[in-house]
Amino acid sequence: MDLAVTEGEFLVILGASGGGKTTLLNLIAGLLAPGSGQILFAGKDVTDAGVAERNVAYVFQDYALYPHMTVAGNLRFPLENFRLPRAEIETRVQDTLDMLKLMPVKDHYPAQLSGGQKQRVAIGRALVRDPFVFLFDEPLSSLDQQLREHLRIELKQLHRQIGKTFIYVTHDQTSAMILGDRIAFLDDKKIRQIAAPEELYQKPGNVAVAKFLGFPSINLLSREDFRSLTQSEAPQAAAQIGVRPEHLRIVENAGGRFAIEWLQEVGYARYANFKVGGKSFCGKCDNRNVEAGRKIRIDVDERGLLFFDAGGSRIPFNET
Repeated sequence: MDLAVTEGEFLVILGASGGGKTTLLNLIAGLLAPGSGQILFAGKDVTDAGVAERNVAYVFQDYALYPHMTVAGNLRFPLENFRLPRAEIETRVQDTLDMLKLMPVKDHYPAQLSGGQKQRVAIGRALVRDPFVFLFDEPLSSLDQQLREHLRIELKQLHRQIGKTFIYVTHDQTSAMILGDRIAFLDDKKIRQIAAPEELYQKPGNVAVAKFLGFPSINLLSREDFRSLTQSEAPQAAAQIGVRPEHLRIVENAGGRFAIEWLQEVGYARYANFKVGGKSFCGKCDNRNVEAGRKIRIDVDERGLLFFDAGGSRIPFNET
């Protein structure tokens, strides 16, 4: 693969489990050696350099805190290993405790902390070293939804505050879309597309990217399905047509050609599943009173149509 990370950016590496995300992070950190090729930091070849020489900070999913040390002790420990002057160590530790709002628990041990506090200590232990690049391996995946949302905000604000390069690995599309300046989508050990979050969602480079992003998942129609749904023909080169549920509007109509199979209620929106040619597809339903079994028609927003060739690559068709 060929990947360039801009200094100071927040790059998210997104993909399913087993796709190679953590392996790539370990290669950058120096925990693994590549079979071939080069790894460059600011133009300097560090392919054969050890972890210590690369000056990277690695934040793990499981916190990796020392249980016998206080919060302040965990932050102080890596600096003591570097044999920095005592005064500098204390200044860095105090500044990091303040930045991450950990001062009230600085004398607590990891067993006395909440999950969110433990994660902030893990980030602080990386931050206190002033590394060249921060590497994050699924750091929020073990937290509950509310805490994950809170720490996402803190992490984004921290990045803006310190201006360092962040490389963040996750399988969570929501975290990727919120945090990343750019997202590199990794699938089967290959980078399929690198783009800003909005572009990745609106103009996925291939079917794999389109299917991974979005909830509910994108509808993928054959040419025959598309003709049945819209009464029109797809471009000749298109083998599959993608349309996200928000671009399929469910309209109740006694004379409609389709029937609602079942409904998905997600609070802020309602989605309905219906069949076309024996296959189930999903559209957005604005009418809260529509029930399963009702006859409907489907209004398609053609601006949201995505066309893919036989190899799964997106065909830029009528795009501005």
